[in-house]
Amino acid sequence: MEDISAGGRGQSGALQGQIVEERYSYYRRCQRFRKNGQQCKAPAMKDADVCYKHQQRADRERRWRAQYTLPPLVDLATVRRAISDVAQGLWQGSIDEDYAAELLQKLERASVVLRGRQG
Repeated sequence: MEDISAGGRGQSGALQGQIVEERYSYYRRCQRFRKNGQQCKAPAMKDADVCYKHQQRADRERRWRAQYTLPPLVDLATVRRAISDVAQGLWQGSIDEDYAAELLQKLERASVVLRGRQG
């Protein structure tokens, strides 16, 4: 059965997909999307789905997240020390801004819970 919506050429959807893959098989694009919603146009690295730049960014974020984790938040003094540590790590460049924001949100929630317990 022929697919009429395939550009009016009478090719089936599966056949048209194969033609596209054959045509671009030498150039696999990075599978990440930019902030504007467009797909990254860089070629993907060998045996990977992302380009060199996106792989570097993912490795850097993984190292940052492994480098700093929150201590057990048992009282408000611990929360204050953790906030100070996050601010210092952000200032020194050892913590990414997005990760620092995520940590500070967790610390804010913990402080609200701890204040409720003390009151």
